[in-house]
Amino acid sequence: MQQRSSSNGMYGSSADPVSSALEVLWQKLLVAYDGACAISGCQVSAVLRPVLIDPQGPVEPHNALLLRADLQILFQAGLLTIDAMTLEVLVAPELYDSEYGALAGRRLRQPNRLAMRPSRHVLAAHHRLFQLEQPATDPLALQRPLLRQLLAVQSWVNSLAFSPNQQMLATGSWDGTVRFWRLPDGQLQRVISGNIGEINAVAFSPDSQRVAAAGRQHGARVWRVSDGELLLHLGNEHRHGAVFSVAFQPSGDLIATGGWDPVVYLWNAVDGRLNGSISGHEGVINNVAFSPDGTLLLSAGHDRVLRLWQMDDRSLVRVMHGHSDAIFSVAFSPNGQLAASAGGDGVIFIWQVADGRPLQTLATPSGACFSLAFSPDSRYLASAHYGRIVRIWRLSDGALRWELSGHNESVTSVAFAPDGSLLASGSFDSTVRIWSYH
Repeated sequence: MQQRSSSNGMYGSSADPVSSALEVLWQKLLVAYDGACAISGCQVSAVLRPVLIDPQGPVEPHNALLLRADLQILFQAGLLTIDAMTLEVLVAPELYDSEYGALAGRRLRQPNRLAMRPSRHVLAAHHRLFQLEQPATDPLALQRPLLRQLLAVQSWVNSLAFSPNQQMLATGSWDGTVRFWRLPDGQLQRVISGNIGEINAVAFSPDSQRVAAAGRQHGARVWRVSDGELLLHLGNEHRHGAVFSVAFQPSGDLIATGGWDPVVYLWNAVDGRLNGSISGHEGVINNVAFSPDGTLLLSAGHDRVLRLWQMDDRSLVRVMHGHSDAIFSVAFSPNGQLAASAGGDGVIFIWQVADGRPLQTLATPSGACFSLAFSPDSRYLASAHYGRIVRIWRLSDGALRWELSGHNESVTSVAFAPDGSLLASGSFDSTVRIWSYH
């Protein structure tokens, strides 16, 4: 069969009824989609094709998309599909690291005329087949996080934390207050004036009943979540100065703080008495974190090294070197096998806890990194950057999975919800953005 040139048609002679029908459909879709691919936006008509969503269905606009030729092949091969509810593009795992991985999360362009739009029923059928053909995976790998809520905090946000029972989000701010936001609707429930100056860090107790905050003045404090009653006052301005980090031991027995005084202090979580201290740093301690089983503690700060401590005897396990500037954030993975650190040099280190070996070095072009958070399944890492960006990294290979933009100032803090369905980011733009994977 003799093919005609693209200027006069694409699908063969009019004697072939199928080709003739596709030719007519192509012309209709070119007009309906303004001559652009429904996914990529490509406007080169010679490489655009009408794709039947259901190959056995009618050659009609409601069963078709206008796609670039390579995307047509992927769509027909079941490697690319459209979520019928959100109209977001989904790609198969084997495409994640290719140029097509960047298409995931894009929203399908639709014609202005309702009659020319693809049927959501037909799209849903294609999507179901796509899901059956893909290996089981998690939402983080499947689709781009979407902005679910925007919380107006009314002051620079320095820190945030989800409660372990996922009923609350706490934020600590420049104005010296701790705010409690109800989940899932994001309603502001309570505002506590800390009386400890700028709030540098917040942390919930393992039972979600208490929250601790570290302040620039007068140490740290602990309140009861249910009514905001002050329970404990940890440290004082004259001895301990500014406190930049606070963490509950997973057992709930101890609270660790780090700050201007280059010593990690350990406090009894019941009565607030000093339980001990750990010395060794040569400058400000910016962050402390307990391992998931509570047997280890990480600390880091302006001396550019991480120190790993054994909690039973408070002994130093090892010192980890690599950063060229102050370290602002450290974190353990929930499975306890990995640790992460980041700071002013814009580099994220992924460490193996067992031997302190650096497994990966993630370079970031957005300046300092202020906060890190592992996903609950220990497969991803979120990072908060001076350059107003949140990044999500896949730890299996160190690949940058997503970049989330929208904050107007530096992003200071990130945290995953305990079930992994939400990610919260706080910023100096006085907002918290809550991102959803569902």
